[in-house]
Amino acid sequence: MKIGDRLKKLRIKFGLKQIDLANSLRVSPQAVSKWEKDQNFPDIFMLKQIAALFDVSVDSLLGMHEEKRDVFEATVFSSSLNRFAERGKYLSAKELARWTNIVFHHMTEMVVQHGGIPVKYTGDGFLCFFSGANHADRALTAAADICRINSDKELVICLHAGEIYFGLIGHPDYASKDIYGDAVNQAFLIMNAFAQKVDRGIGVSEALRKHLKDSYSFKTIPGVHVPQLKEKMKIYKAVI
Repeated sequence: MKIGDRLKKLRIKFGLKQIDLANSLRVSPQAVSKWEKDQNFPDIFMLKQIAALFDVSVDSLLGMHEEKRDVFEATVFSSSLNRFAERGKYLSAKELARWTNIVFHHMTEMVVQHGGIPVKYTGDGFLCFFSGANHADRALTAAADICRINSDKELVICLHAGEIYFGLIGHPDYASKDIYGDAVNQAFLIMNAFAQKVDRGIGVSEALRKHLKDSYSFKTIPGVHVPQLKEKMKIYKAVI
């Protein structure tokens, strides 16, 4: 199997379009298309980025040996809009959908710009993840930029790190990409607890902080308790 076939197989396995992969690697969709057709090849630096994104080795991309990994380390990015239900009381369903789409559009553009992978939208929530090199720092930078753009909205973002599974879920005819794992479940629980303590802002778990390479300022949020989690977990609010 040629490198283009292996790359295409990985991309399809993870439910990504060529443009999704291109945005994550910060190259053009045409570049990805040429790689998959073996009309051109990624350089060694780009091969390392691709390997990190899919959590495989460069050797496996080059066909030196087969490697199968379904679970990999990532930053889970989840968000919600506080008082979303209240907004629905004075907006029609169509107006609410339009307003939400505007928010999601800007959020998605920023996530993609920093190499994140959008997963799904659920009502007022947006779920995505960042993997590969400096995934925690890129996720926090994206979250900070999103909050600055949406300074007038009660937007809550939670970042948590851990191992996740990423793939297609559901009936083959209707399957969509999704992420699974304790890290995903914990991210939602932490976000709900954090949203009850703040009107807006970025919540960061202790697990995520350990992955950060740059220096950031945080405030400890007192009294945050997530009863569903066996271990006590500190939640911090990023100062942006």
